[in-house]
Amino acid sequence: MIHGEKNKVHMRIDGPASQRKIADILAAAREEFFINGFSAATIEAIAARAQVSKVTIYSRFKDKENLFAQVVQMECAHMRENFVVANLDDKSLSDILFHAALGMMDFLMRDEMIRFERILAAEVTRDPKIGERFLDNGPRRLLQDLTNLLQLSVEKGEIHSDDIIASAEMFAGLVMGRMDLFLRYGQKIKFSVADKEKRARRAVNAWMLIHQP
Repeated sequence: MIHGEKNKVHMRIDGPASQRKIADILAAAREEFFINGFSAATIEAIAARAQVSKVTIYSRFKDKENLFAQVVQMECAHMRENFVVANLDDKSLSDILFHAALGMMDFLMRDEMIRFERILAAEVTRDPKIGERFLDNGPRRLLQDLTNLLQLSVEKGEIHSDDIIASAEMFAGLVMGRMDLFLRYGQKIKFSVADKEKRARRAVNAWMLIHQP
């Protein structure tokens, strides 16, 4: 079970009109959180951006914590699609990991993501629970999805691993290396499509070599 999975996110879902309103709220919340971080973002500001009442937000998301969790989950949803175990039915593991590596770089190298993580890191010093909410609804979910995918690949005899979680963590490390750190401390790194593909292929080849059966 993912750490913190027991903390269910509360969100009321109704008909199409309500779905559109929810989408507007999530888009407004995403903008507010990414610009101001969790602590400085307010339900009032999010309601103003979404052009809804505070009561509407509270009735659908309960509180700011649950709204933040939904935004993080939404941000990671596209990346999680890479790790659906059914992908192994018609794709090789190396192909899945290659596309996942490209997605990881696109996701983590965005200027807004770098800025957001800097703000969040400062907030965690004051309130560690903010970090837990972010990790539980983003990175830990992604790690669990990748772990599940790798476990199935082990069971099919495609790869070998004595520690699936460590193998999943290693993959992210091979893709990003120290670049993740450099970006967060202000270094400007711009990759062409060819640069990303070369880095992704190198990371996947190294990972597959280490985990060959």
